Amino acid sequence: MHKRLSLLIALSLAAPAALAANGDWTGWYAGVHAGQGDSDAEANTTLGGQWSVESQALRDEVAAGLSPGLDASGSVYGLQVGYNHQFTSGFVLGAELDWSKLGIDEDRSTGLTPTATFPSLSYDYGNAIELDDKLALKGRIGWASGSHLFSLSVGWVQVDAQAFAGIVSNGNYLKAGVGSDTLEGTEIGVAYQYDFGNQWSLRGEWLMADVDSLGFDTEYLPGSSFTSPPYTESVRQEADFETLRLALNYRF
Repeated sequence: MHKRLSLLIALSLAAPAALAANGDWTGWYAGVHAGQGDSDAEANTTLGGQWSVESQALRDEVAAGLSPGLDASGSVYGLQVGYNHQFTSGFVLGAELDWSKLGIDEDRSTGLTPTATFPSLSYDYGNAIELDDKLALKGRIGWASGSHLFSLSVGWVQVDAQAFAGIVSNGNYLKAGVGSDTLEGTEIGVAYQYDFGNQWSLRGEWLMADVDSLGFDTEYLPGSSFTSPPYTESVRQEADFETLRLALNYRF
């Protein structure tokens, strides 16, 4: 994703200096956007309860097995509406509200794998994350030169997230947990926009959303052994994500 950001900045800097000296970005606009999203969705698992009687080596191995870094990715598309005001100096201030449908997800299962501590004991670890609807309200500051607008944005974002974690052993230890919540945070971005001169403009932008983590506990599945006294696993799933998208806007 950082390579894509570098490419976007390079293209912006390579754009002609000004094609329309009397360009004006002031006004309301609305449009659509589409692109690609990615999330390095790391998890952190804490073991409790009856795990305290197990060896530290086994606890470390199980906690690591339930704490993967999922490389989630997928499509992004949605709508935006906003307002810009351009000053005579060329500086532009604006605000934008956008909604996106995210298809950013990933899942994995290790299959039964012998533990290093007790090779006769095997665990299958499973994890998944899915990011869905996103809503963002951001302020924008930029500089315009005719048909060209370079800008930075920062503001509030929320995203619907779901995560799963599960563990199964060859000794009939069966646990799984699901977390689902609307996470809030901050989104920053950098963009380059070109005005075609007929009220239509095209914007390329990179966005980074830093949101809260999603917390949940695993539960015993029917038929599981070792239910009393209970072993517990608490998962904190990160859900920060980046998007690279094109936005087509019509200025009213």
